[in-house]
Amino acid sequence: MTLSGTPANAAPGLIGFDWDTRLNPAQAKQYAAKGYRFCIRYVSRDAASRAANEKNGTPDLSADEAAGILGAGMALMAVQHVEKPGWTPTQALGQTYGENAASYASDAGLPGGINLWLDLEEVNAGTPKPDIFAYCNAWFHAVSTAGFIPGIYVGANSQLSSDDLYLDLATRHYWRAPGKIPDVSHRGYQLLQHTSGSGQTEFDRDVTQTDALGGCVIWLAPA
Repeated sequence: MTLSGTPANAAPGLIGFDWDTRLNPAQAKQYAAKGYRFCIRYVSRDAASRAANEKNGTPDLSADEAAGILGAGMALMAVQHVEKPGWTPTQALGQTYGENAASYASDAGLPGGINLWLDLEEVNAGTPKPDIFAYCNAWFHAVSTAGFIPGIYVGANSQLSSDDLYLDLATRHYWRAPGKIPDVSHRGYQLLQHTSGSGQTEFDRDVTQTDALGGCVIWLAPA
């Protein structure tokens, strides 16, 4: 399916959400009417996790779903599910997961030229930093080779410092989780995630901003 949308730079101050279950057209229209301007949906790491996610009610973004989100007037991007806490990144794993992220995003009709996000969080504390760099950069390379623009979601326990994030990762797009997360030296973040303290929120809300070097999120905007 060819989606009716165009890669575009995100304006600052727009509110959206990331969502790990399938969004139907009626829901998409309801959220758009509430003022949400974009949605970030998930893709899997590999065939096994894709099957498990389908069974658990958190299936990958589909082409029909993507068309419904865009048709409701919201922009769209995708992020890849991370492994369970305590996982150990390697260069080979980054290459495999990056290739799969690009393949699954393409399956959903997403074109090149937009951000596709790596979720980096809850890394095994004993992992050498060069292995984390190698994982991320292999993932970025695989995604870039497929035509997407790689970005990284920096979550809890990424095991990286502010300087590590800026100096050692081959991306210019950063998305910040809530909580005690290191800033990105020199650049900062383009996307900020917020969660409700009540535990009653339906999803995590996200807000766009322009970073300190003038960078911004690049998404698939509705036609």
